[in-house]
Amino acid sequence: MRRALAIVFASAFLALSPYCALAQEQAPEADRAGMCDDFEGLAFTFCVALCEARTCDLLPAGDERCTLLRHAFDDLVSGAAPPCALAGIASSARATN
Repeated sequence: MRRALAIVFASAFLALSPYCALAQEQAPEADRAGMCDDFEGLAFTFCVALCEARTCDLLPAGDERCTLLRHAFDDLVSGAAPPCALAGIASSARATN
């Protein structure tokens, strides 16, 4: 019984290891930490969800969850752009120069 259980766990580990590597590659960079510190309350919460937790600026524009988060953030801050969107614009401008 122990041997069968060990085989099951080893198989699950091997099957999930590519997904774990993908998650590590998409982890937010250390410079993202604290980029939402200028906001308070719910605006801070949505900013962290957009920029630090979900990294919406790195996902395709059609991502449904990011769209919902952006709309909620926009409503709270009267249309101001999240700092990760501004950072993405700045880094793409540097890349083209």
